[in-house]
Amino acid sequence: MDGIFDHSGLGLTRGEVSLAPSDPAWTAAYEQLAVKLRAALSDSAIAVEHVGSTAVPGLPAKPILDVALGMRPGVDPDTVVEALTSLGFIYRGSAEEDDGLDLMFGWEDTPRHRVVNLHVATYDGRRWREWVVFRDRLRADSQARDTYAALKADLARRFPNDRQAYIAGKDTFVASILAT
Repeated sequence: MDGIFDHSGLGLTRGEVSLAPSDPAWTAAYEQLAVKLRAALSDSAIAVEHVGSTAVPGLPAKPILDVALGMRPGVDPDTVVEALTSLGFIYRGSAEEDDGLDLMFGWEDTPRHRVVNLHVATYDGRRWREWVVFRDRLRADSQARDTYAALKADLARRFPNDRQAYIAGKDTFVASILAT
């Protein structure tokens, strides 16, 4: 990706769980990536957002960018897959979603070393709103952010080689934030 991620501190071996302190380089890498994504899907993408923990200043995170790509309703998924795989993204599958698209991609700088998780959904659909609302609430509420940081640290200590258990351990907290 033309050096976007050089010196960003981003990347983690698939399956591992390790947290890094919040780093402004993550936002800079996201901004460069967003330009490429907008150019590749200019006819069908409505918005690109930096989501997940790397998008929340002061929140320790797995050093993997989470990016949400909001698409126009009715976009052909095959067109999206073709455009993103041409940029080097690995298509990881889709989920059934009542209100449209829900595709997942990853980008690795070396095999099994994930740098980006790219979530593609219908703009303003349920999944899109969840990603953006969760990020915005953590940015606005330092107490929620700090509680989430403590939970993530505990889960990372308990599950350093089990990313699925780490993710599952956050579900109740995420649901509580989205319910408020």
